[in-house]
Amino acid sequence: MKIYILIGLAVVLTACSSEAASTEMETIADNDTKPEVELVEPPENSLLLEWNHDNMDRGDHDYQVMAHPPLVFDPNDKEVKRGDVIYFKSPEFTIESNPQFNMPEFSISRVVGLEGETVEIKNGQVFIDGKKLDTFYSKALNRGMGQEEYFKKVNPVNRGDEESWKEYFATTMDPVKVEENTIFLLGDNWWRSADSRYFGVLPMENVEGKVLGYTK
Repeated sequence: MKIYILIGLAVVLTACSSEAASTEMETIADNDTKPEVELVEPPENSLLLEWNHDNMDRGDHDYQVMAHPPLVFDPNDKEVKRGDVIYFKSPEFTIESNPQFNMPEFSISRVVGLEGETVEIKNGQVFIDGKKLDTFYSKALNRGMGQEEYFKKVNPVNRGDEESWKEYFATTMDPVKVEENTIFLLGDNWWRSADSRYFGVLPMENVEGKVLGYTK
């Protein structure tokens, strides 16, 4: 009788362990959004942006016109999805660590969280509704490099305080509910970006349109 009880317990424990592992492995993948910034033919009525801030830099001065052609911005395209880079009117706010910080009147960032979702950051990784977001823009990076690559490639003389960088790569943010008619934004280069981690979700009425790529 004891043997059967032990076997039953083993089966239950195995099932529970498998279920827990399965839950931990759940992901939300974005395979449609490409890391490369495309060269595009400006659509009719589109505008050109002169953007030079490095909040979207993944290692190639991405989205900066100092190193690339002007950005094409379509004010008629406001149907956003996860992964889109948008041009938006900045909300008023200050960063606690820098009360003098002022955002430009308009800025660009990437859509990460959509209406009805809950966004959380744990140890430098974005989670959507408790599921790991699996894509190139879902982790704390410094110009496209994670912690291991950064400490391996960047000369210690040029990288500053090591503990501060470790803290950055382990960025954590409490869960944020994306309310109706709002979105959650992140810059690709988190440490240089003022985004929804600071000003919260962005009302859709602040969305000016979509950034399509560099001018062809």
